Amino acid sequence: MNIALLLAGQGTKFSEQVVNLWLANNETLSLIEKAEAQLGEPIREWFAQDLSKDTRKAQLATYVGSMCMYRLYRDQVGLYPSVVLGHSLGELTALTIAGAFDYEAGLTLVELRGSAMKGAIERQEQTGMMALFVASEMIEELLEGNVRIANYNSNKQTVISGPIDEIQLFAKKHKFESVVLNVSGAFHTPYMQQAADEVYEKLEGFTFNSDLSMTVVSNKNVGPYHTENFKEEIANQIVQPVKWKQSIDYAINQGIQLFVDLSPNGMFVNMLAGQAVVRPFHTEEHIKALLTDLKDDIEVNGHYNLYSRALGIIVSTKNNSDDADAYENIVVSGYNQIKSQIGHVPTADDVKKTLSLLKLILQTKEVPEEQINSYCSKLAWKVG
Repeated sequence: MNIALLLAGQGTKFSEQVVNLWLANNETLSLIEKAEAQLGEPIREWFAQDLSKDTRKAQLATYVGSMCMYRLYRDQVGLYPSVVLGHSLGELTALTIAGAFDYEAGLTLVELRGSAMKGAIERQEQTGMMALFVASEMIEELLEGNVRIANYNSNKQTVISGPIDEIQLFAKKHKFESVVLNVSGAFHTPYMQQAADEVYEKLEGFTFNSDLSMTVVSNKNVGPYHTENFKEEIANQIVQPVKWKQSIDYAINQGIQLFVDLSPNGMFVNMLAGQAVVRPFHTEEHIKALLTDLKDDIEVNGHYNLYSRALGIIVSTKNNSDDADAYENIVVSGYNQIKSQIGHVPTADDVKKTLSLLKLILQTKEVPEEQINSYCSKLAWKVG
């Protein structure tokens, strides 16, 4: 089963039921406690508050909550997602999951982003966003003044941004069914340029890992994330429209069969109805239903551990070297060493040693370095 995970952006709601799930699980509670310790903020209290007027808090709460949802998926389902997609802010969550940076660095990045956007909002006239329940094609030719498309959400939903009075007048003038979004600024438009510039400047010195363990589909580029330009991509995404509908279509064309909605309220299920197969994951009932549907895949996945997966990678990669001695001394010997561990429950140290040995074996076979990094990153995710 080819699975993609969907991560929420700012503005998502947190039900009491889903928050209780996080607080009752040691792994997700640990994520919340780490965030509270690092930021010095009562994150768990924010889940029950209206954060629509505080972009910084809203983004941090969404990031922490989304990482809790991911942790639940990892622990209870555990099937490898070949693709992750994050809506707006959720793109930073997707990058965390794929290994571009760790959770703690992600908290720093989200606080930086949220603070910069909050500052930009405070320096402007009243701006906001509005969801129009109509296809973007019907809106684009009608745009005027300072009204911009911010989110291409689905075939039936498009979000516009700009001054509050202008976006409200636009919807009324063209008789579009609409709802004002619970956010405080004109995100993903040139109104956020000052925030984008600030984020770009402050990203200097940040370290990113370009060897992602899965494909992150870019909101901006509708394709694999440009990992050679993290600073530019993270900053520019703030002012560019979110091409969510197009990104979902791209993932489907790449062979994705099932999208798991990791938003805390199942927002993508209705948004993408008719476009993609999306399953919710925000209640115990939804989790149980998904586990039942994926029972066979989960059972098969459980038969493969670190060692069997590593052996599978070794035998499935072509040997491009003609050095017979190196092949015998490193590839064959390393293969047998890993094989001897079958049945043993690997420790964290075992994982590290096996990945290092696997990399050496693949290098000896002269497998391209990019392919080696991909194999090792994916294996690390599956056994981590």
